[in-house]
Amino acid sequence: MPTMLNIHEAKANFSGVLAEVENKLAVVTIMRYGRPIAKIVPITPRRNMAPLPGFAGKVKMHGDWFGDDSSEWENA
Repeated sequence: MPTMLNIHEAKANFSGVLAEVENKLAVVTIMRYGRPIAKIVPITPRRNMAPLPGFAGKVKMHGDWFGDDSSEWENA
């Protein structure tokens, strides 16, 4: 599949375009009247978030890290 498609081709073969982007890590440019208007790019896989060997089990978190404590900051 070409890396540049006009809107009609991209629409007609959208699932195939996405499969190529996903499986082959291809970048596809969508064109309108011969001008590029958009790119479909693969999302890079996240790196492994496993703990470092020497630090596994040594860090402890206390409290609610995602709680809303903005009122405590405003009164300080």
